[in-house]
Amino acid sequence: MTKLKLIAELLGHEDRVWQASWDPQGNRLATCSGDRSARIWGPITGDLFFKAQHEEKTDSTQEQATSMDVDQTSSSTWQCLDTVDNAHKRTVRSICFEPTQGKAFATASFDGTTAIWEKEGDDAYECIATLEGHENEAKCVAWSPSGQLVATCGRDKSVWIWESNGEGDFDCISVLMEHTQDVKMVVWHPINDLLVSFSYDDTMRVWKEDDDDWYSAATLTGHESTVWGGAFSPDGKYLASVSDDRTVRVWSQSGSEGAGDSTEKGFYYRPDTDFKCVAVVPDSIHSRAIYSVSWAGAPEGASASDLGYLATGCGDNTLRVFKVTTSSDPTAQSPLEIKLVHEQHNAHGLSDINCVKWNPKHHGWLATCGDDNVVRVWQLDLE
Repeated sequence: MTKLKLIAELLGHEDRVWQASWDPQGNRLATCSGDRSARIWGPITGDLFFKAQHEEKTDSTQEQATSMDVDQTSSSTWQCLDTVDNAHKRTVRSICFEPTQGKAFATASFDGTTAIWEKEGDDAYECIATLEGHENEAKCVAWSPSGQLVATCGRDKSVWIWESNGEGDFDCISVLMEHTQDVKMVVWHPINDLLVSFSYDDTMRVWKEDDDDWYSAATLTGHESTVWGGAFSPDGKYLASVSDDRTVRVWSQSGSEGAGDSTEKGFYYRPDTDFKCVAVVPDSIHSRAIYSVSWAGAPEGASASDLGYLATGCGDNTLRVFKVTTSSDPTAQSPLEIKLVHEQHNAHGLSDINCVKWNPKHHGWLATCGDDNVVRVWQLDLE
């Protein structure tokens, strides 16, 4: 039986927690909040924590957690390593670590700015760059896998791409205006410099670069309402998206569309990439909008058909885990099988779950955050 075991509750934010992000080594967790702060957390024992056995116990001290398995030692195993108070003038909506070394992190805020933070030794984090340009709320920031590019998006319907020139110097190299409504999230491909944006206009767009010229290479349609976000599989072969329509869609890149008719799709629309929807989790599984999805790879030694686990965070207060495998039935309509293997009801009490994020290095560890101001760390139990 597959289930999630609650290992730690990280308390300190004074307003809803919007997003969580693991560092490249998987040993620290960054979070951001409506309280205008960013926090960095980590287990006291570092990566040894993720290798230890954690007994499951019932936490009787929390009215909202009566059905949860919780490690009672959580308060003594994790600590807040750094706090950046008043990081922005308004809500800090998004946070992510620099992906190559993890020394720096970026925050995007409803004040319209994106900040780059770095520290030396035991000193406090300092803002080394402020990226300005969005007309109003910045909704998401994402660092490319090479660490050379930063993408931001916002309520002004735009996606901005910034290039790092070193020592805190960033230049805007492209402003992409193809979406017709708010852009909720941007996600980079885990291997290539390919970007996907998710929008209130019910679509997703794939962005590519050609000789320093960024353009819309594909428009993904199928969701019937706001597309809140998405996540690539670790190998980059698949892309999962989640929406207000209560479905999860999985897409696979299948080749070239050809030139096509770009006159009605926008000035920078040059379709040359084809993403096909290969699987759908129907709207009967989630009862409200799905705000977040994360994809963990298969555990070491798994079969070739094992594609790992999807986790979703939803407005129905439930955290869900799905097992993803390639289909063994050659006549099946979908090449993938997505099976619900666990539901954690009231994972953040009666509050929305805003973000779910699998640990990139320590398999089976999951961070979540919600409107209850709390960050939770879970362990996937496959027994």
